Amino acid sequence: MRFNAPDSDEDVYGPLESYSDSESEDQDQPGLEAKGPRSLLGQLIKTYVESSESEVEPEEPDSEDEVALGLDEKPATGHFDTFREPSAFPAESSRAWKKRSSVMDLDGSLRGGYDEWLRTTERLAIQSAQKMARDRRQSLREIATNARTDISSAHARRQARNEEQMDRMMQGIALVDKEGKDETQRRFQERQKRLWDDINNAIREVERREAEVAAAAAAASRKRQEEEAARVAAEEKAALARRHEAERLAKEHLAKQQAEKEAKAAEQKRLDEEKAAKEEARAKSHKSLSDWKFWVEKQQWMKKEVIEPVKGDKNLRTSLRQGMRLMTRGLGQVVNTQEGVVRVTNDIHKILCEQLQSPPSCSSAIHLPAPLSYSYLLSHLSKALIKQAESEVSAKSEAAFPLARVVIGLLLRGHAALGEIFFARLVKKCPWVVPHYPGRRKPREEFEKSTGRGVDESLADYIARMVGITTLYFAILQTPIATIIPTLPAQPTPEQLGTLINPPFRAPAAWSWLALVLRDPLRGLEPTASMITMWMDIIGAEAVRLWGRPQVHKLFALISQGVRDGRIKGDSEAARQKLGLVMEQAGSIEHPKGRQWT
Repeated sequence: MRFNAPDSDEDVYGPLESYSDSESEDQDQPGLEAKGPRSLLGQLIKTYVESSESEVEPEEPDSEDEVALGLDEKPATGHFDTFREPSAFPAESSRAWKKRSSVMDLDGSLRGGYDEWLRTTERLAIQSAQKMARDRRQSLREIATNARTDISSAHARRQARNEEQMDRMMQGIALVDKEGKDETQRRFQERQKRLWDDINNAIREVERREAEVAAAAAAASRKRQEEEAARVAAEEKAALARRHEAERLAKEHLAKQQAEKEAKAAEQKRLDEEKAAKEEARAKSHKSLSDWKFWVEKQQWMKKEVIEPVKGDKNLRTSLRQGMRLMTRGLGQVVNTQEGVVRVTNDIHKILCEQLQSPPSCSSAIHLPAPLSYSYLLSHLSKALIKQAESEVSAKSEAAFPLARVVIGLLLRGHAALGEIFFARLVKKCPWVVPHYPGRRKPREEFEKSTGRGVDESLADYIARMVGITTLYFAILQTPIATIIPTLPAQPTPEQLGTLINPPFRAPAAWSWLALVLRDPLRGLEPTASMITMWMDIIGAEAVRLWGRPQVHKLFALISQGVRDGRIKGDSEAARQKLGLVMEQAGSIEHPKGRQWT
């Protein structure tokens, strides 16, 4: 019999899982009518049977139990949500309902057998579908596994072919290269053999001619010597006695003079050594002596390992000349504006990077030893900075601030080697930056050179030059790094700042400098008063901000006392009075005008 069932399998059977659960419950409790929802097909069959028995008049139920026999129960919800609720069917009259109930009572056994058959059929269909699904998934997994295996094999074969082709190509290149080298070596050996043959032939010809000339000259010389010997023999015999007597007298006189000279030299040497020992012993109490020696040795190393080799290589020096001119011109044109300082700093940075394989950065700074051409350019840059300090800064102290920012900007861009080279050259030209003043030594020219003083330079010119150089150094110490960091391509971390900025260029060095220069013998030297005055103008306000007014004013009071009792001397009374006036105004000291760029 064909029933009017819907076309959609989903509407008829519902989710597979729901049927699986229903079947398991029926198997656990056989003979019981399922509480879950029937299939739509079963409901239609039931409706058809009941409507066909509509002429049978059911009896009225005797009790409420008969009326409520499963008719008021609602289908269980869950996976069977595709079935409709009993309320979805059209409403029926009470009479039709009573007839259906009677038919259900009379034919219960028939409906139970049909329901059992229907559940069994559905369970078998579901199990068959699940088996087919498992077989299909297994087949798909095997296909995917085989495909991946085929792809891996093809890739391995292609890789092997590529490697074989590459090996053959490299063997061919090596063979061609070997043949070329062998041919070049053969030609070179033939050429070298011909060259040495020509040289040997030329040497033998020259030696033959020289031998002939030498033989003729020797024969003539022997003849003249024999004639002269006969004449001189008589004169020598007569003069021999006179010469021996004169030599004896001369030797006695020379020995006497030499003894007197050696005695005086020994005495003078003893006095000089005692004086030098006293000065050296006094200087050893200061840390500045060891620092000065360290940086002097650093500059000597630079001269031997960098400057002299580059000067001896004409081609290398010529290739660096353009960059040296551009750096010198940039330093001469820099102004105290952010745009001007950053532009000059970037230009010098690019020139220096041309001598490196990769540009430096905050995380990969360049230290000594560095490439030869790069180190030589840093040495030239340091020399140009000091020349600017000797000329422009000596005349106008505000010119030191843009130069100081250029130095700090280059250090923060990774050129840490500049700090070592620049400070070594500073110490060479001006030992006052340590501060240290070398002890007197012989000869005088060597001593003057160690102090940074030029040949026949007057004391006033020397002090002016030293003050200009120390002004640039003080400007570097007080430069606010926080204003330069935003102009960098990358922001350094606090740990990287300790690597990029060398200790002599950090702010604590300003405190150490002032504490050392106020000790003997430095405070009694002529340049001291002018340099302390410049320290107060450039760093004084920043020192108060960093270390606090009470601590700094202890040093200020010590300076004032030294000016009053004459222990701090200057080259003139005007220098001492100027320092005294600055110390009187130390309570209201302000930052210098050029500290902030425009």
